[in-house]
Amino acid sequence: MDMQGLAGSVVALVTPFLEDGSVDFGSLERLVDFHLKNGTDGILVLGTTGESSTMTDEEDLEVAKTVIDRVAGRIPVIGGAGSNATAESLRKAKALQRLGVDGLLLITPYYNKSNDEGIYRHFTTVLDQVDVPCLLYNIPGRTGCSISERNVKRLSTHANAWGIKEASGSISYATMVARYLSDDFRMMSG
Repeated sequence: MDMQGLAGSVVALVTPFLEDGSVDFGSLERLVDFHLKNGTDGILVLGTTGESSTMTDEEDLEVAKTVIDRVAGRIPVIGGAGSNATAESLRKAKALQRLGVDGLLLITPYYNKSNDEGIYRHFTTVLDQVDVPCLLYNIPGRTGCSISERNVKRLSTHANAWGIKEASGSISYATMVARYLSDDFRMMSG
């Protein structure tokens, strides 16, 4: 599915669990069906809302595969490949790409508190090695760091940087980085 024209409601999908802590795949499929039936424009799987940080790698991939298979190309599926370790983010991104996601969500390296150049390299390491559009995720309330205006400017011209998911809650930041938006680099809010 082409992400070029993606606009509207992209749902950060929750991952339902059973009482024993395992993924409830039946409920996950019904949730995807609900969104398809009700006009959701795209699905983001394995984001913060999707509980990816609490699941194993095997569960992450099985959840992503279930969503991709259930969507069956009807709307774009974006897979969260976030990690505070660049090599881990790249590994996740490549695994999700092999499964067939239409795009990737890449978060700033949380907890480690990298400097500006380190954050830039974190993103470019993944952007340089994948073949699907990527959405940069700025959520400093969760990660403890923000994507600087300088880095948004630099990253916005990368061929695989599709856009930025801006969740800082700062209108001044959103206004500041909006100058780098184009037909090839969008801003999503959430």
